[in-house]
Amino acid sequence: MRWIKKGWIALFGISLLLMSACSKTNFQEVEVSMQEVETMFENKESFQLLVERDNCPFCESLNQYIEDTKQGHALTVYKLDTTDFEFSKRKQEDEVLQSGTEEGQKFLEKFPYFLYTPTIYTIQDGVVRSAAIGFNEENKTMSEWNVDSSIDWDKADEVDVWKYLER
Repeated sequence: MRWIKKGWIALFGISLLLMSACSKTNFQEVEVSMQEVETMFENKESFQLLVERDNCPFCESLNQYIEDTKQGHALTVYKLDTTDFEFSKRKQEDEVLQSGTEEGQKFLEKFPYFLYTPTIYTIQDGVVRSAAIGFNEENKTMSEWNVDSSIDWDKADEVDVWKYLER
């Protein structure tokens, strides 16, 4: 009788181990520099780039949401911190930014209509294809926009964060 009890305990332990292994995620966040992003473009890679900065409450909310819900999502998101890129507008009404740093200028060459964090860019074969901008914590959505102009919030489509990332 004892060996049956031990067998059930062992079987239960193995089951828990297997369930744990199956529920692990393959989701990865990889912090990159602007130089690494440039290399990825030159190599015509396909990737998603999350652009953020320090003290951005929307970035913090998005990162927390991703952390809380990443289980079961098998993808890699590259993260670029633009805090030190010294972005500014020449005039308040401008819809494009300028940068006081070489890294920031290189960034704006690739993403000329960048204005807000967080932004997730989808790059395919070294070409920027789309952007998801901002984060609505209530709906867990971002605003999807093309990359050929500054975002028009009234015309942008709302997209679920994971649906955008998993395209």
